[in-house]
Amino acid sequence: MLKHIHLENFKAQQATDLDFSKINVLTGFNSTGKTTVIQSLAFVKQSLQKKELSFNDYLLRLGDYREVVSRHDTDLPIRISVTLDGDAEELQYSLEASMGGVVESFAVDGEEGWKWDSRTDGAVEASGRLFFPIAAGGYGGGVFTSPDPAKTMQEQKRTMGWFENMLYLSSNRGFTKYNYPLLAGKPTVEDISNRTGDSSALEEWLSNLIIYRINEAKRYPAMEAQLDRMTDRLSSLGVEISPYVMSGPSVVIDLAESGMWVSAVNSGYGVNQSVASIVLGSLSEPGSLVMIEEPETHLHPRFQRAMAKILADFTKEGKRVLITSHSDHVLQELRKLVLAGTVPEEDVKVYHFAKEDRITRASEIDVTDEAALRELFS
Repeated sequence: MLKHIHLENFKAQQATDLDFSKINVLTGFNSTGKTTVIQSLAFVKQSLQKKELSFNDYLLRLGDYREVVSRHDTDLPIRISVTLDGDAEELQYSLEASMGGVVESFAVDGEEGWKWDSRTDGAVEASGRLFFPIAAGGYGGGVFTSPDPAKTMQEQKRTMGWFENMLYLSSNRGFTKYNYPLLAGKPTVEDISNRTGDSSALEEWLSNLIIYRINEAKRYPAMEAQLDRMTDRLSSLGVEISPYVMSGPSVVIDLAESGMWVSAVNSGYGVNQSVASIVLGSLSEPGSLVMIEEPETHLHPRFQRAMAKILADFTKEGKRVLITSHSDHVLQELRKLVLAGTVPEEDVKVYHFAKEDRITRASEIDVTDEAALRELFS
């Protein structure tokens, strides 16, 4: 699970190090770099899945290198390093991107075990090619420096699985009709984008992923408890859902209000846009990172507090949560959960972001300090 992230020259993050726990909240004024942290992880995920640097794909559209690198200085490298807690080891994947090529490395407990450098003399691969997912798949690529390459490859595969299971919701979405057949297996972005085009790939993928996960939970009795928890969480926001596949075929998700079915597009934004986070967060795999930008969006203060409790519940199932938030209600509810002993204090980290001269700086805030939390919004 996510333990630490190091960022250099990624947008406004010139030199940022953040430690993570189970529940992580990034707060601060608009445009201070909160989303940038989440985007850095999404950028790595979509790049690894494409096996090449991918600034513009289904999760993110960031522009070109010049637009992404700090101060638009193309002489600077972008560095992103992600550290995970393994079962017994600490796993670290590092990516350095520059106009001249890419450098990847993978370490176990601080000892480098694998490396790829496109700038090496004689390298004939494209400068933006990533070899980590290829090596993790057992197909070679890069150089193993570990005395036990087989074990390193196994840890690489686990790390790739962690990135693939990462859930990123740039806004909470409700879903209605999509002209796309429901896949028998877990939907891939490639399958969807090949049929629908990039403009709707994310929405199509998330819609089909929701249906897939719900149907999977219905098929397997062992997942029944997850489905029940998902239903209870939606109910705490006054939501019932009815997903099904129409002839056409199309995927449809309806909401229920007082026993009457209502198309998701005709429901309120707050309810509509919370469905994706609660369904996918509830049914995601243990060990997954659930990233949501402003989960309180369009919600009444009472439901914002309920959402904070739901996010805390995710962590009891072995997941980690990373959100951006502008909500005093979310932070104060987390504070109450900690003070009540429902959530251990060490399980919550709150970072306040501020920008000075186009450089983001993050400072940690004590979640139990009511005055400090209120000052954030004064």
